[in-house]
Amino acid sequence: MGLGILPCFGSVNPLVEMYAKGFRSSDGFIIFVVGAAVFTDMLLYGLIVPILPYTLTDRIGLPQKEVQKWNSILLGSFGAALTVGSRDRVPSRQTPFLFGLIALGLSTLAISLTYSIVVLLIARILQGLSGAVVYTVGYAILFDVVGSERIGQAMGFVSMSQSFGLLVGPAIGGPLYEWGGYLKTFIPAFVLIAIEIALRGLVIVRKERGGRNIHHSPDDIERDASKAPLLADSGTVHFHQPSYGTKDNIVPSVLERNPTPTASASASPPPSPSTNPSHAPLLPTFHLLLSHPRIPLALLALFLLNTLLTSYDAIIPIHIATTFAYPPSYSSLLFLTMVSPFLLSPLTGYIIDHPRYGGTKYPALLGWCVLTPPVFLLRNISTATAHPLLCMALCLFAIGLGTAMTFPALMAEVSLVVESIERDRPGVFGDRGVMSLSFGVMNTAFAGGFLAGPLLAGWLIGCVGWEGLGMVLGCGGVVCAVGVGVGTGGWVWRR
Repeated sequence: MGLGILPCFGSVNPLVEMYAKGFRSSDGFIIFVVGAAVFTDMLLYGLIVPILPYTLTDRIGLPQKEVQKWNSILLGSFGAALTVGSRDRVPSRQTPFLFGLIALGLSTLAISLTYSIVVLLIARILQGLSGAVVYTVGYAILFDVVGSERIGQAMGFVSMSQSFGLLVGPAIGGPLYEWGGYLKTFIPAFVLIAIEIALRGLVIVRKERGGRNIHHSPDDIERDASKAPLLADSGTVHFHQPSYGTKDNIVPSVLERNPTPTASASASPPPSPSTNPSHAPLLPTFHLLLSHPRIPLALLALFLLNTLLTSYDAIIPIHIATTFAYPPSYSSLLFLTMVSPFLLSPLTGYIIDHPRYGGTKYPALLGWCVLTPPVFLLRNISTATAHPLLCMALCLFAIGLGTAMTFPALMAEVSLVVESIERDRPGVFGDRGVMSLSFGVMNTAFAGGFLAGPLLAGWLIGCVGWEGLGMVLGCGGVVCAVGVGVGTGGWVWRR
């Protein structure tokens, strides 16, 4: 057998093939591929942020008074689609992830070629839907690979990749637009999408985490099923998960009714699909997730965090152009200063994975305490301020630094709470578990910020102006700091 990626060269050395497959299924490579996909998605989002106001006037032909409205709508439509698409209930990981990347490329192509506001809106919606698939399935693959032991560091790396995408996108979008025009701005995006599709085709996920076998090959599943006994010699019950949705599924509820394995229990017929936990409806599982108060708290904090960040995405390019007459490259510079601290996210992940440092509570709380004061300060910068660009850059840098602390902590908080529920109540979420759904819920909350932020910023600018927008966002930061300090990582009165 060849490597698959080089079929025209015939057979290769079995030792080389073994090492190649080992590398393609290694934790590090899979984490890198998921991080690269998230980086690509965020780069595509950030690439258009500093140039969108100029595109609406120069390319689409909208009057200046309509620019703020359509800028908010186009940024918000991405978030709306991301919110709607953020659920993963399909048994396969590979196919949705790959098709999500392909759809991402097609939607980006439509954005780069269109002169129509309607086509631009539809393409942004498709971009958000495909991005939701990449995020949700990618995070589920991540947990399948690393489990709960190293989820903090893995989240830190992916968070850094996301942040690096937000860093590179706006940083190159403005200069490329000024240098080569609209179409050349998207050349890096097409290159990255092609590379990511190729990388995803190389991934082999064969890891076993938390008692669930994660396979993508039916032959692998069938082969492992023939080797794995239901009852080990020690008497411990082992559940093997064969291909989803088949009559061979082993249902935990059978053994839950018979805690002590007996001959009658093992001989009893499997329950009907309607009673199989793997076919449980979405609503009870979703309700069970939200019944744990730490999960809604983390989801609310994620939602408000991204609402704050995307509010500035929608308003900063227009604000500095109309107030200070700065070109698009200045918008890129400001966004660069805001997202550059995100590269510290892996350090936050390292702290989360070591309970002696406080787990998720202290990074999340410190992050909100760092980013909230500059939100209030930013509202006071005007034409009367000395060195307004420098002052805005410093405030945005502090906001980015706080985000680098709190974002990985909030993501890990949801993952760890869900995993503790499964550990305390085995089988409560069915034989497939709920981790992919939990990542879908997290992505929904985060994507809601992509929707709410631009729309809220556009509305508040029209009603209360730049200063009023800063006051509202700052008060939201105060509320989140209090909530995170009380509940994240465990309630303070129980510690």
